[in-house]
Amino acid sequence: MSDDPGIFEMMHSMRTMRMLKKDPVPQEMIHKILDAGIRAPSGQNTQRWGFLVVTDEEGKRFFGERYDYWMRNRFGDALKDVDYGTAYGRTIRAAMHLSENMHEAPVLLFCCGKRDWPFAVPPDKRVGRAPASHGSIYPCVQNILLACRALGLGASLTTMHQMFEPEMHEFYKIPEDYGVVAVIPIGFPKGKFGPVSREPVETKTHYGRWGNQVPEQG
Repeated sequence: MSDDPGIFEMMHSMRTMRMLKKDPVPQEMIHKILDAGIRAPSGQNTQRWGFLVVTDEEGKRFFGERYDYWMRNRFGDALKDVDYGTAYGRTIRAAMHLSENMHEAPVLLFCCGKRDWPFAVPPDKRVGRAPASHGSIYPCVQNILLACRALGLGASLTTMHQMFEPEMHEFYKIPEDYGVVAVIPIGFPKGKFGPVSREPVETKTHYGRWGNQVPEQG
């Protein structure tokens, strides 16, 4: 019998894991996660993704120091009055724990995407570098997160890297025709997977026209 939970069980219990053990993640697991990622749908099979796996101390420290700086730069004032006894407060506390300890995550996975101008931007307005093709990469990112959950690994999707991405390109030698879409710290979780709290589908769904929350008949 397989030890993997079913796909719906994984989606219903895939908590963001920001507190990770320092134990190394075997290369076989990293490969399996990435192999799951590249199975994602890809428009015209262009497969615009690219990955950088960072496990060395210097590389993790470089990223961690800048990530923590910008987390505090952007949210520092908002952290002063947080009630850590609330669910929101606990989430903030976990986010700051990750920020302070990012350099100790066993794996930092940089999910990159080929730069490509959106259709809505006409050719005469395309100045400078095109943005990374986020829509082409996020199905792959979701596959990676689900694969981590299936293997019992903790992971979280972060995007604060956008505040210092040019430095990342220089330090990690990331080609300029790629943009960093997400950075996922990965490791064995200190916490446990379990049900996630979400508002009901009924409060978020509309039918036919926005505001109509009654399913159409027929």
